[in-house]
Amino acid sequence: MAGSGGAPSAAPPAVALPPGPSLPPLVQTVAFHRDPLGVLRRSRARYGPVFTLRLPVVGPVVVVADAAAVEPLLAADPGAARAGEARRRILPVASPRSVFGADGDEHRTARERIWAAFKTETVGRQRGAMVSLTEEHIAGWPQGRPFRLLPRVRTLIDEIFVRQIVGVEDPERGRALVLAIRRMLWTPGNPPMPIPGPGNETLPGPASALFKWRSAPVTQLLGDAIDQRRRAGSDGRDDDIIGALLRSAPDLSTPAMVDELLAVLMAGQEPPSVAVTRVLDRLARDGAARDRFLSAGGEDPYRDAVVREELRLHPPALAVLRRLTAPFDVSGHSLPAATTVMLPIPLLHRDPQAFDAPDEFRPERWLAGGLPEQCFLPFGGGVRGCLGEHLAHAYFAAVVPTVLRAVSLRPVRPRPERMVVRATTLVPHRSALVTA
Repeated sequence: MAGSGGAPSAAPPAVALPPGPSLPPLVQTVAFHRDPLGVLRRSRARYGPVFTLRLPVVGPVVVVADAAAVEPLLAADPGAARAGEARRRILPVASPRSVFGADGDEHRTARERIWAAFKTETVGRQRGAMVSLTEEHIAGWPQGRPFRLLPRVRTLIDEIFVRQIVGVEDPERGRALVLAIRRMLWTPGNPPMPIPGPGNETLPGPASALFKWRSAPVTQLLGDAIDQRRRAGSDGRDDDIIGALLRSAPDLSTPAMVDELLAVLMAGQEPPSVAVTRVLDRLARDGAARDRFLSAGGEDPYRDAVVREELRLHPPALAVLRRLTAPFDVSGHSLPAATTVMLPIPLLHRDPQAFDAPDEFRPERWLAGGLPEQCFLPFGGGVRGCLGEHLAHAYFAAVVPTVLRAVSLRPVRPRPERMVVRATTLVPHRSALVTA
């Protein structure tokens, strides 16, 4: 030790990460965002199921495309790996107190506060309202000319989520909040630029200032809705997010509630919108599957098989992320603490050892059973499984049939659009161009 008269102790040797592409981080990032599945497949073919990508914002990311490693990594949270910390490295705007960005006891508390709004029986009661709102939105869709389906579905899902799940009861305020959320999260480019905000290192100062300016209306409208419910007192409704928060944490300040809910609004917007868009696009391409989907009852296994198969081919989420807090052995590699680990969902979903003809749309594969569920992660898994899984299934049951019965969608492109990266999601690269 210094000052003890002996030589300074040597620093511990750095632990080498698994090999991976040697291109500059910026080049890797652009390639990965434009063609994530292609980059992942080529890297696995060259380096094996465990490899390292180097990305400017998050640094080195160890990609683990080994089905045997999925459950151990999921089970490691929060003891030896943390999802919230990993997510905040990509979306630093996610509060460390929120269900999206928290870890350990804070995550459990944040989840329990709002869980009542996401239970199966709760979202089931919203299906009638979902159908009505869907019919209202479809009436305003363009007819006979191409339009981008994803933004239309996103606006619809936003309104359902804000009014029925968050609990913004005033229709005018709800619509204003939907528009404010859209402005807050809008990004240009193809693939889309990173969402502006802390952690966006493209233009760090201006990006943070831009996000603060964009998010101010969302913060104001959401805070006003919470305060209105506070003043109204207990009205017997605590099965939406605002009601659940006011019941479970009445002493939590309105700004603290808004801080927790901003990440929930972001997570509740893009993934379900992409999922519904992809299912609609798939059924628009396959008349037989569409007719069978519509004739099947709400609980028919075929409907679930169609949804599962499309989410397998085009998952809305890019990856399950973990930030190691202790050394961890995975697939023959010893990874040091502070390593960011990625379970690549699109690559696991197309693992030829898990799925026959992995690039083909075959919903019947799910009817036979026996498929490896550890390779199927559209809603994540473990204690960090997606809070909105039941809500997503309600969208598939209410929104998708309503759209298909109201309009005949025709995709502009002959094949489903490739996936590109937007923050932590995978979106169709042209936002699903269709005519109706």
